[in-house]
Amino acid sequence: MYKIKYVITGHEFILPDETAKDLKEKFPNDYKILEKNGKKFKDTKKKKEEKDGSIREMVVEE
Repeated sequence: MYKIKYVITGHEFILPDETAKDLKEKFPNDYKILEKNGKKFKDTKKKKEEKDGSIREMVVEE
């Protein structure tokens, strides 16, 4: 069982493993895993790479 938090509203849910993993895969920024099988779990967010929107990044190799 996973205890997850819906970050937008702050509600916490206890869900079965498969359901919690599916939600985390589909909406990684909206859910945070708090506990995994009754043990505290440190959930890390993946940071998106910000692009400035210029074509230069696609053309020039660094």
